[in-house]
Amino acid sequence: MATSAEYRLGDYAFPRGWFAVAQSAEVGRKPKNVRYFGQDMILYRGTSGRVVMLDAYCPHMGTHIGSGPHSATTTSDTFMEGDNIRCPFHAWRFGADGVCNHIPYHDGPIPPAARVNSWTVEERYGIVFCWHDPEGLAPDFEIAEFYEWGQPDWASWTELELLCDLQHPIEIFDNMSDVTHLDHLHGGSVTSYENEYDGHILHQRQSGNTTEQGEGIYASTLTTLAGYVGPGIAFGHFVEIDAKQIICVTPIEDGTCRLWQAAMLKIPQGLTAEQAEIARGRLSASMGNGLSPRIWLWHLPAPSHS
Repeated sequence: MATSAEYRLGDYAFPRGWFAVAQSAEVGRKPKNVRYFGQDMILYRGTSGRVVMLDAYCPHMGTHIGSGPHSATTTSDTFMEGDNIRCPFHAWRFGADGVCNHIPYHDGPIPPAARVNSWTVEERYGIVFCWHDPEGLAPDFEIAEFYEWGQPDWASWTELELLCDLQHPIEIFDNMSDVTHLDHLHGGSVTSYENEYDGHILHQRQSGNTTEQGEGIYASTLTTLAGYVGPGIAFGHFVEIDAKQIICVTPIEDGTCRLWQAAMLKIPQGLTAEQAEIARGRLSASMGNGLSPRIWLWHLPAPSHS
């Protein structure tokens, strides 16, 4: 796999921005172990309903806080207290802010170093997003907006569809400026195409004639207003069929990433909710297939630069 350094992307292995890390429905009281940005984290939901994401390793002796299912701590009522979680080894308790706030066998002051990193997370559209910044800076732009999600006149996705794990995310991002591949890989015929950069947002606007590959889902012409909000979340508005798509790309290691997508559809007149969901699912499957994940799996990474 090619790394960020081999792509000459600057000083940092991973970019800054908002990134999907889990489905909302996956996060409950039991810790969920995840690995992104080359490190291990845990996700859980506090009794307040808040989703918490912490670095996984206890600063005391390096135990993975999400491990030890047979520990006396993890099987006790005190493992998860409010929005807190205890390490399964010595039961140090960490708050949602990552700070150790109780050591059961210690009456003195808690060392300042007894803390783990707490990540900035937000739940939107049935998805848990985290903010990643290699310099530790706070978020300075919002998660991409999908105002229609959850509205009664739209058939909305309930969760992301995992497509596959791929190589470096820059290879996906580069496609936004590659008009030449569209006809040959995705079918149809592009009649107009433009890109525009506006701060952290990349816009892609295109129109074209479609082919029968859509199996009657798409109109004979299709206008797409798409783009990225930061490097981790892409949006698409398919104008003629009044549909929206979200694409999420999250780095796993330096040189690999995870790709998800989902679609929603404005409910066509005359369709029941059940019929609209069938239409939405068919559309989403078509859009996922249009991302051609199998071709990405065959793709060679960029060569190293000396």
